[in-house]
Amino acid sequence: MGVDGGGSKTLAIILSEDGKEVGFGISGSVDVLNETKEEFKNHLFSAVHEALRKADLNVKSISFACFGMPAVGDVEGIEEEITPLIKELNVPNFIVVNDVRAALEGAFPFKQGAILLAGTGAMVMAKDENEMVFRVDGWGENVGDLGSGYFIGQLALREAFEEYDGRSEQTPFLKKVKEFAGVSDLKKILLNCKGSNVRRYIASFSKVVCEAEKSNIYPAREILNEAIKELLKSVKALKNIMKVEKSIPLSVVGGVFNCDYMKKEFEKRLDGVEWIKVSEKEFSPHVGAALMAAKRILNKNEMEELYQRLGGKVK
Repeated sequence: MGVDGGGSKTLAIILSEDGKEVGFGISGSVDVLNETKEEFKNHLFSAVHEALRKADLNVKSISFACFGMPAVGDVEGIEEEITPLIKELNVPNFIVVNDVRAALEGAFPFKQGAILLAGTGAMVMAKDENEMVFRVDGWGENVGDLGSGYFIGQLALREAFEEYDGRSEQTPFLKKVKEFAGVSDLKKILLNCKGSNVRRYIASFSKVVCEAEKSNIYPAREILNEAIKELLKSVKALKNIMKVEKSIPLSVVGGVFNCDYMKKEFEKRLDGVEWIKVSEKEFSPHVGAALMAAKRILNKNEMEELYQRLGGKVK
């Protein structure tokens, strides 16, 4: 079983020995830094139990599981905090890793590569041919996550309140933000900008910026360009920390890249970086988590067979 837990949603998948997906479940956020323990458990249990139900399996049938979770390895004590909650699922054997590590494994199994994950938060993670892992950013919305959905949403709301205050000239952008929020007076959103779900709420306004850019509404494109600039800086930082000597593939994932302008403009600006080759991911993060689980119980030949059954091509 592989579980991809994120700041917006959680996905669980169960694979059979022959590489077939037999169960799948989806639920809400398991970001324990921004959700209560009760919310964490409810969302995690919901996704896992839905996958088990669809597979018509008991949890004891799971040979091994990998849980990709936000902030693991980044914030001291997080793994110790969430592991007892995960144990309540009664999965016989499991490991807990950072959610971006699972995404990296899904994108590039059996080879070196890098992944730029830009969703609610943002992080770059890479592994070399010896499976040594490197990362840039992902330090949370208060000191990092530059270029993320939260970053974009925060810039959008700052602009909207600047127009609301009369500190700058009002534009159709303010109207777009109010319509998205479902309010006639912008200050009515302030309560939603505090509390346990604030990160996801603010990040949701990145969708407004994308829509506004399509209509050429100022300053949407300028905000997106700021995000692109920060994401490029994070990717380029890999060259020094990895000591890159040859081209490595990079996959971009996350809700931020559902915005056409973000994806096209980012890849356009990355064209001039000779040591990076933008590549499509092989598998999704939840499959990556399942592969990390499989590595704990299968030998190299069995892993290659599983990988091929999933549609991968071993070079």
